[in-house]
Amino acid sequence: MVVLNFTLTPEAAAKVHDILICLAKFSDTVAIEARRERFTFTALNSSKSAYAALTLDGNQFFASYEFLSSHGGSDGRFTCSMYAKALLSVFKARLNDPLRRDGAIDRCEVSIQDRPDATQCRFIVKMVCDQGVIKTYKLTYEAVDVMHALFDRNAAKNRWSMHSSAMKEYIEYFGPRNELLDIVAGQDGRAIFKTYTDKLQSGKDILKHSLSTAVAVNTGDFEEFKVDSGLHIVISAKDFKAIVAHAVTLKTNLKAYYSQPTRPLQFSYGSDGVLCEFTLMTSGDYDASANATPAPQQIPSRTASQAQSAATERIEDRSIRSEMPPPVEPASRAEPRRRIPGSRKETTPKPPQPGSQGLFVSQDDEDARWEPVDYNNEEETLGWDASAEHDAALFPTFRDNASLSRTETAESNDAVAPTQRVSQIKGLW
Repeated sequence: MVVLNFTLTPEAAAKVHDILICLAKFSDTVAIEARRERFTFTALNSSKSAYAALTLDGNQFFASYEFLSSHGGSDGRFTCSMYAKALLSVFKARLNDPLRRDGAIDRCEVSIQDRPDATQCRFIVKMVCDQGVIKTYKLTYEAVDVMHALFDRNAAKNRWSMHSSAMKEYIEYFGPRNELLDIVAGQDGRAIFKTYTDKLQSGKDILKHSLSTAVAVNTGDFEEFKVDSGLHIVISAKDFKAIVAHAVTLKTNLKAYYSQPTRPLQFSYGSDGVLCEFTLMTSGDYDASANATPAPQQIPSRTASQAQSAATERIEDRSIRSEMPPPVEPASRAEPRRRIPGSRKETTPKPPQPGSQGLFVSQDDEDARWEPVDYNNEEETLGWDASAEHDAALFPTFRDNASLSRTETAESNDAVAPTQRVSQIKGLW
């Protein structure tokens, strides 16, 4: 036989509601363990990768607390399990209402009906409201054996601490569909919280490109930060958000303890008689030094960027010239060019420089630089030939005046100033 009776103030009942909201994000069922000096809510998710234990101090949290067990003496305990939604229907959000509106209570009385002569076991909750109104809820529970996750903090040499309100500002940048959270300590005095997902699936459609959001936090913003540089540890982003959201309601610091990837990580926080511990499964990289986050490079100025880009192009150009074989010269280029009517002079290809074995030559000799055939600083243009010095039936009406300078063309009566490049004329031949 077990005797369990305790009374909650409106503020304490509202905190129980916040606890149930947090545990409902981990599991559909909530386990209860009552002992002589404490009352504990526990939850284990379906994949058994996250365990939550929220303990209420019997002397500090409750207005009155009484527990007696006929089995086990002073070390005896009472354990049971109930649906989280059933408890949430009793402990509503507006239990603590300073305006004293409908739903506000004066106190909450909880007891356990566990007697051999009783036909059913009940978890009884009485809400004593204003003007003598009492709301009684009788919930059915199931007797279970509650297991606890063990965590050795002495082996967890990596740890950090930050106020929950500050951490909440950072997690607001996380994507709503990101599934994993990677926590890494960089070598530049920053801690990086990166959320990502491998793929998104909606029916038959799969988004193969991963979505990620990285938030860099200066280690000086932490209350305590002792983590091996470059160590990556990965946890569930959804669990982390739920933990931070509940820690904000208690207005306390969030502390993390872990040793290495694939070993458990524990978040701990508490205040005013409430102690919360979440033990999560982790993954990540073992080698911290090999996977250290590189320090961000300083953004160069525009002049420095152009100089660096030009130097890179020169290096790549030299490597291409030394590795790429010379192209085969087309037959059209090998044949001598005809003299175009109306041109002032006829150009001839320059002979190859001595010692040259192809189009690409070494740039060590300043006199051995290669220039393309018919190279001229003037742009290749196309103009109208209005002169009557040739037969229109034998020659086309267009002529190539690339050998003429712009001044000579403008002053000459034989041609009009060029208006278009040859490369822009398509489909005329």
